[in-house]
Amino acid sequence: MRYLVSLILMLASGMTIAQPNANFGVFAGTAYYMGDINPSRHFYRPKISYGLLYRFNINTRYALRVNAYVADLSGNDLDFPERMHPDRPYSPASFSTSLLDLALQLEFNFLPYTPTIGKWAYTPYISTGIAGDFVMGSTVDAQNHLSLPLGIGLKVNLTSRISAGAEWSFRKAFYDGVDGLKNPSGKNSLIHNNDWYSFAGIFITFKFFNFVADCPAYN
Repeated sequence: MRYLVSLILMLASGMTIAQPNANFGVFAGTAYYMGDINPSRHFYRPKISYGLLYRFNINTRYALRVNAYVADLSGNDLDFPERMHPDRPYSPASFSTSLLDLALQLEFNFLPYTPTIGKWAYTPYISTGIAGDFVMGSTVDAQNHLSLPLGIGLKVNLTSRISAGAEWSFRKAFYDGVDGLKNPSGKNSLIHNNDWYSFAGIFITFKFFNFVADCPAYN
């Protein structure tokens, strides 16, 4: 985990140096959990999520992004009475966990996209990468772990300096203890577990350092 954090910080420093191609922004939305308690219900117990992101535009098709998001996740068996069996003893499971999600992602733009050229220029995109998730508080014995981010979104230029967008992303946790429950199948591995969580929201990014790219003397 510490190697991932070091890599993300090192790459973020490198992207900061390349200022004309970089954007800094904020994210706000919701986060929710899917796993052993909630196998399939999207936007189950959604909680407010927020964070920061830093994007380096490699070219019109690809961008590297570092983001740090806060997520509050929870679940309770009592929300799913259809799975309760009155003919056998049953102790409902529940949990509440707060995470800091630190991710390094690669974005692919479906349309050629330059964040400083063309008002209302837009593109849908997909993203993936690697994330480290740090437990800030939990009612169960949750631990820090890695996850695989998978996302889809849309970004659009509002001005030559400001862009906005919306994104829905999922985290496949390489850990089966986010909800405090082990996989009923008994397969305890990085892949065979049921714990996922999701972020859905909007972001606004700002280009502060465009004096080189926009300077006629430089061009």
